[in-house]
Amino acid sequence: MYNIKVLLCIFEKILKTDTTNKSVYYKIINRSEFEGHYIRLDYISWRVFMKKKLITVICLILIVSLMTGCTTFTNFKNAFFANDMVQSDTIKIGVFEPLSGKNKEYGNLELMGIELAHEMKDEVLGKKIELIVGDNKGEIDVAETVINELVAKNPAVILGSYGETMTLAASDVIKENGIPAIAITSTNPLITINNGYYFCATFAEAKQGDALANFVYSGQKITTVATVKIAGDDTATANIQRFNNRMKNLTKSSSSVAGNFTIAAEATEYTESIKQIKDSGAKAVFLEVPPVTAEAFLKQAYEGGLKNTLFVGPKTWDDENFLNYIKTSKKHNIAYASDYNAETNASGASKEFLKAFKAKYGQDAEPSQATAIAYDAYMMAVKAIEDGYNNMMAWDVDALVAAAATEDEGKAFKKAYKDAKEKGIPTGAAIRDALKAVNGYEGVSGTISYNGTNEAAKSIEIVYYAKGEVDNHGLTVDDKDTK
Repeated sequence: MYNIKVLLCIFEKILKTDTTNKSVYYKIINRSEFEGHYIRLDYISWRVFMKKKLITVICLILIVSLMTGCTTFTNFKNAFFANDMVQSDTIKIGVFEPLSGKNKEYGNLELMGIELAHEMKDEVLGKKIELIVGDNKGEIDVAETVINELVAKNPAVILGSYGETMTLAASDVIKENGIPAIAITSTNPLITINNGYYFCATFAEAKQGDALANFVYSGQKITTVATVKIAGDDTATANIQRFNNRMKNLTKSSSSVAGNFTIAAEATEYTESIKQIKDSGAKAVFLEVPPVTAEAFLKQAYEGGLKNTLFVGPKTWDDENFLNYIKTSKKHNIAYASDYNAETNASGASKEFLKAFKAKYGQDAEPSQATAIAYDAYMMAVKAIEDGYNNMMAWDVDALVAAAATEDEGKAFKKAYKDAKEKGIPTGAAIRDALKAVNGYEGVSGTISYNGTNEAAKSIEIVYYAKGEVDNHGLTVDDKDTK
């Protein structure tokens, strides 16, 4: 039991202290005259004491605690400071993106999709959805601070970030706090392998190679190919390996891959590689390079005689400047892997999304695949919140407690159920499990399933431009065909 004089003395000194000075606050509550007592007020958020109206309530709570037998800070906090246990009229969804800095363009594309989806659906479980946005600036040190600030605001789900480094920087904090998160365009397998709470909304990077090979062979009836990559690009190496293996399996011939060529990162002249491709007899080329390099390569390839060759590329080719060149030059046949293309996607969900997008951003505006995927990520998050809560309310708590391996586990079930019912919000674990159960979700960016995992299994759309015109004879490759 506490010494009431000590507790009241602490509050008397705090009330007389300039509460804007944190160091004075810590000095007061750590003075030797208070040593030996169990309660540690320095663990309580400093902001509590900035709210003058709460100070009197806190004093009364401390006095009550003398009679309740609280002997640890944890019990004290759980008994009296669990503000999140009160029914709230909002549910928060965190947004973790680079909205300034070098990657702001890409972060804002994802934010556009999230905000549009929020306008379309701003309520779940009878509560308003509040977006809480954190700008990680695309910088590691900033990202670590921002993700902790977001988590402190108790979001039900976090969306983002663009940039695999930023996503991985947030991973441990998200895992430790048990908050489900959905990465929108990040595809690094380490995101999902090391963290059961982190989901990806797009297809795995290496699956592009399989999908493009399917398009080349099944869609275009081409049996001889070549590849080009930039030296030192490990991701391109993995994608090309998948592409080559798939072509050899489809054609039943190892000679279907006529050549693999490498260009230097600093190169601007590709005459030698183009001549080698021409001499190889390849009718299609997997040009696994960024859109800026691809544009320069295609211009030189056309001048070098590769006028009817099909060039296929990664999803980064869904780039406004690159596609403007393809459409205006009307010279090249190209195809690339994509989650979404406004010109070829005619699903009901896509039409609704496109209508809302143009109403918000203008009739001439075209959504990027990043915006479409972000829209889907938000909608799946909202559905998982609803499903997670309904699943919890359907629990047979007594049966769960009886089947629990330990007494503590049984108590945890009871507490989780009680907390969810009182707050009207499911636990992070329940939302995570609801996301894992997603199967056949008809999104704007394709049909998405998690099949008990946190890695998206979804169809890959091959967007095909023939001499500058989008060709509806592209191919949608089912996930089962990229394994």
